[in-house]
Amino acid sequence: MMTSKIMTVCGPIAPEQLGFTSMHEHIFSDCSMFRNRIRKVGIVKDRGLVKPDEKITLENRSFLRHNIALSADNMKLDDEQMMIAEIIDFRLSGGNAILEVSAPGIRSTADDLFVLRRISEAAGIHIVASTGLYAQYTWPELYHTMNYHEYVAFLRREIAQGIGNTGILPGHIKAAYEVYTEQLEIYLRAAAFVSGETGLSLQIHLGLDVSPEEVRDNVVRPLLEGGCIPERTILCHIQLLLGFLSLEELVNNPGRIPFNLSLHRELLKQGFVLSFTPFGFEADDEPLGMVLYPDWYALSGLVTLIKEGYAAQLVIGNDVFTKLATRRGGGEGYRRLADFVVPALKQCGVSDQDIYQITVANPARLLAF
Repeated sequence: MMTSKIMTVCGPIAPEQLGFTSMHEHIFSDCSMFRNRIRKVGIVKDRGLVKPDEKITLENRSFLRHNIALSADNMKLDDEQMMIAEIIDFRLSGGNAILEVSAPGIRSTADDLFVLRRISEAAGIHIVASTGLYAQYTWPELYHTMNYHEYVAFLRREIAQGIGNTGILPGHIKAAYEVYTEQLEIYLRAAAFVSGETGLSLQIHLGLDVSPEEVRDNVVRPLLEGGCIPERTILCHIQLLLGFLSLEELVNNPGRIPFNLSLHRELLKQGFVLSFTPFGFEADDEPLGMVLYPDWYALSGLVTLIKEGYAAQLVIGNDVFTKLATRRGGGEGYRRLADFVVPALKQCGVSDQDIYQITVANPARLLAF
């Protein structure tokens, strides 16, 4: 019988070596394409408060809190030494491992994997890298015209030979849904098939303004038809589906905070894994009339589902992807899970066993193949 392993950027480890894990992070990435993000509920307006080429500073940080994409620099995690320090902070808080979910579209080049390996070695943290693709509007041109079999071949090749030409093997598959296209559905089916075939877990990014109907029809349907294993398929940013936090509606209807777990329960009953991310993210999106999703709001959904018995299907992550979110950019960094989320869960009556399940056992099960 073959022993299962977890593939990190430094090579395979045994599942029991993984430890406390954040299941959704970016460490070395370029999300500056968010400046061109396709939106269905509004248009990001540039009021000229921050120029695209401005670096993040104490003076402009407040403006960026309300529109993170104003500064292209803010959207890039590109300072290797700074990120080593950030990941050491995670280790010092009690963290052991990070699932890095950057992929073509939010990765500068495949050579970023060499940087991830150096950061892993310097910080003493296991890092699992991802193959796959992000939202379609970010894809390099090569991926826009692939057919189903070519997507399957692309994923198989990277899983067997390494990401790009780095020789560094992925331990996870990434996909994303923001706006439906036939091409994206083809990729989702291919990713689902390869995940089921290889045993690698698959994580689907869900966009800010995705509706429950879209999740059912445009995400879950092609995944299941493609052959995914729900128990190894993670749907992330799931607190966004608790309700759209509209500034106008919240102001005009005080006390009426949207909170609906019906879709979450439906997905859990189908076997899917839900990822509550981000935590410690302080930015909102005022040009879209969208307010900040606070940590207490995400925790209310997470704790409710834990108490309903779903701890074995839940994971968490910080989702650091901007300089604004790093400690050296004035944010919470990667420490938020251990420093706040775990103590808050305990304070709210969640058992140590359930916390271990979510932060250690579930990541080890999902990432082992």
